[in-house]
Amino acid sequence: MKHSKFILLALPLLLGLSRTRADDNGRGTKAIALGNAFVAIADNAWSLRYNPAGLAHLRAFHGSAFYVPEQFGLPELRTVAAAAAMPLGFGGVGMAVDQFGFDLYRETHVAAGAGTTLEGGVSGGLAINLHSFSIEHYGSTQRVTLDLGLMAEAAPGFVLGFGMKNVTGTSIGPLGERLPQVFSLGSLFTPVPDCSISVELEKDTRHPFMLKAGVEQWLFDALAFRVGVSDNPNKVAAGFAARTSGVEFAYAGYSHNQLGWTHQLEISIWFDEK
Repeated sequence: MKHSKFILLALPLLLGLSRTRADDNGRGTKAIALGNAFVAIADNAWSLRYNPAGLAHLRAFHGSAFYVPEQFGLPELRTVAAAAAMPLGFGGVGMAVDQFGFDLYRETHVAAGAGTTLEGGVSGGLAINLHSFSIEHYGSTQRVTLDLGLMAEAAPGFVLGFGMKNVTGTSIGPLGERLPQVFSLGSLFTPVPDCSISVELEKDTRHPFMLKAGVEQWLFDALAFRVGVSDNPNKVAAGFAARTSGVEFAYAGYSHNQLGWTHQLEISIWFDEK
C-alpha cells in the first residue's frame, strides 16, 4: 500500500525527470562537472552519449563505472551506468549501458556507436540507442533511436562540435509523445596546455535554448579541477579527478536552484595511453 501511494504521487515527477534526465544531467563526471558542455570535447567513452564523433579521437581504451546514489536527494532516482570505448584503425567504437529508477519505475538504456575521421580534418559518428521503460503492474515498452555527431578542428587549439540526439524523432506512448530530440553546437578552446574552456548551445525541441560552459585545469597530469554552469534551469557544477597508473577516480556534483545538490562518482581505467 505504501509503495502504491508513493508511485501515484511520485510517478508524474519521475516521468518528467526521466524524459529530460539524460540531456539535463548527463553521464560521466567530466561532462557533468563542465556543465555538460561536452559536445566539442568528447574524449572518453561517454562521448557516445554526447557526440559519437569523439570516438574517432580516442588515444586509449577507456572503461568507466558511473554511479549516482540519489538525484535531488531521492534514493528512488538512482543511476548505475558503465561505458567502454577503444580506438581502432578507422577511428573508434564504444558501448554504454545505464539504469535509472527503482522497482516501481525503471529505465534502461543501451547504446553502441562508432566514430571515424573524414576528409578535411572532420570526424563523424553514429550511435544506436535502445530505450526500455518499465512500470510495475503496467508493463514495459522499448524504442530505438539514432544519434549523429560531427567534430572539426577549426584552428590550432580550437575545436567545433555538433550533435543531434534522436534523429528519427522516435515517439512513445499512446499519445505519441516524442522522446527528447536535442541539437547541440559547441566549441572547445585550449589557450594553454592542460587548460581548456568549453562553451555550448543546446536546443531541445520541447524547451528553450540552453547555454552551457565549463573550464578544466590539469595539474601535473595527475589531478584535474573542473567547474561549469548552465541555464534553463540554472545549474552550477564542479568536480575533480585524480589519475595514477591508468586508474582514475572522479567526482562531480551539480546544484539545481530549486531541487538541491546531486553527487556523482566514477572510476575509470585507461590502457596504453600515449
